[in-house]
This record gives sequence, structure tokens and C-alpha cells, in this order.
Amino acid sequence: MNDDLMSQEELDALLQEYAQKKESAELETDNYLDVMEQDTLAEIGNISMGSAATVLSTLVNHKVRITVPNVYVSTARAVAESYPIPCIVVNVAYVQGLQGANLLVIREEDALIIASLMMGGDGTNLPEQLDELYLSAVTEAMNMMMGSAATSMSELFGRQIEISPPTTTWRDLAQDPIAPDLPEEQPVVVVAFRVEIEGLVDSTMLQIIDIDFAREMVRALLPQAEPAPSGGEEPAATMDWEDLKQEPVATSAAPEERPAPEPVRYDLGNLNIDLIRDIPVQVRAILGRTKMTIDNILRLGPGHIMELESLHGEPIDLYANDTLIARGEVVVVGEQFGVRITEIAAPQDRITSIR
Repeated sequence: MNDDLMSQEELDALLQEYAQKKESAELETDNYLDVMEQDTLAEIGNISMGSAATVLSTLVNHKVRITVPNVYVSTARAVAESYPIPCIVVNVAYVQGLQGANLLVIREEDALIIASLMMGGDGTNLPEQLDELYLSAVTEAMNMMMGSAATSMSELFGRQIEISPPTTTWRDLAQDPIAPDLPEEQPVVVVAFRVEIEGLVDSTMLQIIDIDFAREMVRALLPQAEPAPSGGEEPAATMDWEDLKQEPVATSAAPEERPAPEPVRYDLGNLNIDLIRDIPVQVRAILGRTKMTIDNILRLGPGHIMELESLHGEPIDLYANDTLIARGEVVVVGEQFGVRITEIAAPQDRITSIR
């Protein structure tokens, strides 16, 4: 295996090739899932895998970034043909809160780098193939990542969601099926994430979900979601979940029991979210506030303790520009501070505030 990192030109060519293969593998997604279902599945993936990425960052002691996913419908055979390389397939079964399973497909080379970093290596000088030691490390990483993802999903769905320990298998998708018990011509939902580990990994990870289970998740989150149209006809105006996405952060707090949220459907009038999607905003965390006279401010000096209005243990506020979007608690990830989100501001309030 070549220890040198890919050049930008080689990486661009690889991503372009994958995009072309993925496009050829797609079925007419709108014939299986309406726009709301696609966006809801993308949001579920964004929250769960964002939480998993935070755990992985701690395990490998490197910054890990997973981008907003792309959702489409394909078949197991077409996915394998578009991804004909050695991979690690992770089977995640839900045993409480949801009933079903999904598969994660990770490139073998990416898995080797993750295992190397977990074992104190630098992600280079990798073996030609995953041996038992490396596979065990990857399995442990997947177990911890998916456990964190289940916790985040519990918070999202408002119910306790648990999974069985994930199982990992090595497969060469150039000649092996993704899973022996998955019919190759059966339509499946594919959620594609771009995964980046600073300086080492920049590739795509796939999540494969049975269509019926995907719809079950949507119904559990949005009970009144309309069924998929039969002729590709789009439903009435709905909110695009991607407009609300923030950089995903893990949550490990035990979920509070609460009823499932109502369907999210808002009339945005003439507002075209696509026109402002790429506008940067300032995200800031407010630890606390206090009021002081100018005289007291002038008395401040090194060692002075400033008492804040917030009490010890209270959540801190997270703002996008001047809009409250979430609350959370301070955590340490590697050598950096972060915020573990424990409460999300109402989506209606957030979408209204950008108008």
C-alpha cells in the first residue's frame, strides 16, 4: 500500500469518478421517497453520524468531520458496482425503540488508518490488509460510535433507542455482495457521507437502509408525513431540513421522555433558502453574563473572579449570529473545547428568524 497521500488532482478525480458511478447507480428516488422523507432521513443521518464523528475524534485524537449526507435510492448490486473495492461492512441492528437494521460501508484503507491511529500509530505504514488485530480495533470503534449515535437518535425521536453490538466483516465489493441476506436487486436507501480525518482520510462512507425501515423511521419522527408519491409528483411546500443543519456534535446525556415531535411543515413564502445556503454565520457559545458598572470594570485585574448569572451545571447558550439555536455543556475533545448539545431550539423559531 502506498504510504504517500493522494494529490489534490488525484483526489478530485477519485471523487468525480465516484460521483459518476453513484449517479449511474441511482434509481428515480422521488418514485420511492418524497422530498420530506429524503430530507428527514438526511437529518437523522446528520445527527447520528455527527455524534459518531465526535466519538471517533476522541478515539483517533484527530479532528474528524462528516459532511451533510446525500440521500438516494439504489440497489445493493448497483452500489457494489459503483464501489468495487475492499471494504468493511458494519451491520447495525436496532433492538429497542426502532425495529430494523442498516449497513455501514467503509473503505478498507480508511478502516486501516482509523485502527492505526487508535493503536497509537500515525496512520501510515499500514498493512496490506486488515488482520485480526486491526479488525478488532475497527469493531471497537464502530461499537462506540454507533452507541453514541443511538443516544443522539434517542434524543431526536424522544424515546429510548438501543442497538445490539455491531458486527463487522471484510468484503471485496468487486466480487462479493454487500451482505449475503440482502437481495441484490431490491431497492434500498443509500445515505452517502463524506468523511474527513485531517491530513489522512477524505472519502465517502455509505449507510444502506431497507426502504421499509427508512419509512418507519420517518413515520416515527414525523407521524403525519405523507406517503411517497407514485408518479414522482412533489408534495406541497415543505421545509428543507438541510437549511437548519449545524456542525454535528455528539450527545451522551440520557434522553428525556417526551412525545414525538409534530410534523415540521412551514410556509416560507417567497424565501428561497438555496440563495443563502452558503452564507457563513458566526456560531458562538455563551457561558454566562453579568452586569457591572464602569467603575467595577476599571477595577478588574489578573486573578479577579467575575461572578456570572449562570449557575454551576446550567447549560450554556449556543447562538448563530444573534439567534439562539441550541443549549449544551462544555466538553473537551482532544486539546480543544467543544459543546455537547443537550437541547435544540424549536425549528420553527430558527427558520422564522432568518426571514
